[in-house]
Amino acid sequence: MLTKRQKQILDFIRGYIKENSYAPTLEEIAENFGLSSIGTVAEHLENLEAKGYLKREDNQPRSIDLLEGEPMVQVPLLGLISAGQPMEAIEDKETIAVLEEKLPKSGNFFALKVTGNSMVDENINDGDIVLVKEQKTAENGQRVVALVDNYNTTLKKFYREKGYVRLQPANKGLEPVIIKRDREFDIQGIVIDVIKTGAAPKPIRYEHVRKDKKLQVNKIICGDVLEVMRELPDDSIHLAITSPPYNVGKDYDNHDDKMEYQEYINWLYEVWKETKRVLIPGGRFALNIAPTGIRDFVPLHHDFTNQMRNLGMKFRTEIIWYKQTMLKRTAWGSFKSPSNPHIVPSWEYILVFSKDKDKLDGNPKMADITREEFMKFSDGFWQIQPETKRKGHPAPFPEELIYRLTKYYSYKGNVVLDMFGGTGTVAVIAARTGRDFIHIDVSKQYCEVAQERLDKEIRRQKLL
Repeated sequence: MLTKRQKQILDFIRGYIKENSYAPTLEEIAENFGLSSIGTVAEHLENLEAKGYLKREDNQPRSIDLLEGEPMVQVPLLGLISAGQPMEAIEDKETIAVLEEKLPKSGNFFALKVTGNSMVDENINDGDIVLVKEQKTAENGQRVVALVDNYNTTLKKFYREKGYVRLQPANKGLEPVIIKRDREFDIQGIVIDVIKTGAAPKPIRYEHVRKDKKLQVNKIICGDVLEVMRELPDDSIHLAITSPPYNVGKDYDNHDDKMEYQEYINWLYEVWKETKRVLIPGGRFALNIAPTGIRDFVPLHHDFTNQMRNLGMKFRTEIIWYKQTMLKRTAWGSFKSPSNPHIVPSWEYILVFSKDKDKLDGNPKMADITREEFMKFSDGFWQIQPETKRKGHPAPFPEELIYRLTKYYSYKGNVVLDMFGGTGTVAVIAARTGRDFIHIDVSKQYCEVAQERLDKEIRRQKLL
């Protein structure tokens, strides 16, 4: 015979499964009944199992299977799937109890929890669970789980086009992912059902400004990077140069440099989307980034390269910026021993991309790079000391680095953007070399320093 609480819990589980088509977790049961300990819930479930009302898989959060009513099937819950940008494949050893009627009669199946909002027009929302049938092929228009570059998984609608595969979001504000033949691509399965887990959020829409909106140049703009960039016209920037915060806990004036990693790269993915939008066809993006960590190595340059390629940007080259800082190193690991030695990166990368095509159109008379500079800069190993005059910023660009990128990748009169402008090195070099610029930074302090540097540069030019 059941106690009053056991019956209440059993009725809750029945109702939950009927509404959601899968079983609740212990935490959800505890929350429903206002219990502070899931140990109490586990004890009730053990009693219900002993009395023959249900069975559970050990240490599996959604594996409650009722022994009455409609039959349930245990399906592996393999982790998260991005309905936004591709993300790292995850395999958590969990299962979820699903109504047997949800699954076809034959095949292998797994479940994934959705993150992101790129499939909202298909009523697949952040937090929902998709049931997937394993298979390696798909028809055009089917919703697939795909593995891209042997590293990233994503949920999109599949279309095979001439010479490439298009992974199409179901959100009118987002662009498709283009997979050309030189990229690794593998279909993991097709979505057969969606298990709703809550109210659908409002779809995210990205409203772009009109192309004929006038671009305001040669301004130090203090504001949120995404808010400001979304006000810039389409196809208006010739060269973007930036170095984002590396998310390693540096002391920036007005930025949290220790975000959760997925939150961090999702945020920057939105910035890269806006960067592509504002670049003209043939416009270049020079992205300075470095791998971070010694013990816990984080390959930011790989993740950002994958993001840019997923956006359809052309990866042109990478420049090695050798910072010549080895004399300052203190972390050796197992010194003079192969036990656990550390490699300390004395370099950073400049990743160079272009939008839509290789060639940047322009007046040849406005190319101001000298023969000697061209020969020197075309060698992709740049030995440049880091900036020592920090002016309150933890990681300012050295002027020589920005000078080389500006002269090598743009014409005089072009517009150069730095969306993480800091203390204004890109703006100063643009002004010095006859380019227009747009400087964006969220920090009022850094913007004030940038304006002071720019004013000083303008005064210097007037004396020439």
